[in-house]
Amino acid sequence: MRARTLSLVFFLVWWSGIFLAPVLQAAGGDSLFLYKIYSQVCHQSPQRSFFLLGEKLGVCSRCTGIYTGALFFSLLSFKFRPPLRASSVGLLLSPLILGKFMEKLTGFSSNWERFFTGLFPGILLGMGLLYGLEDLERRKNEGRPL
Repeated sequence: MRARTLSLVFFLVWWSGIFLAPVLQAAGGDSLFLYKIYSQVCHQSPQRSFFLLGEKLGVCSRCTGIYTGALFFSLLSFKFRPPLRASSVGLLLSPLILGKFMEKLTGFSSNWERFFTGLFPGILLGMGLLYGLEDLERRKNEGRPL
């Protein structure tokens, strides 16, 4: 249960910062530190980003989808815990792969398409963090090396 709470808190704070950056920027506050943090994991290209209050979010639309999916899974994990199998990895990555293929084929992709193709890999990210934390917790409780 501790791993689930930690995973939820992490993704909730991370996800909130994505929306806090433009709010601070619009209010004339110092949001540079948030944009700098998110620049380590995202290209932050304005044409591929959503905007809030006239300012771009901390990450692009696909990354917004990824972190939304991870947060969604973290919330859902308190009710059920699906197994992580090779088939589920393929299934969760398929919208992203298909979306990238279609983007290359047509030369077009909207921010909403990018957002939705990021949701399912985000669920995979949430699963990976949670299951990794649970494994660390289990090893610690059994006295095994981390």
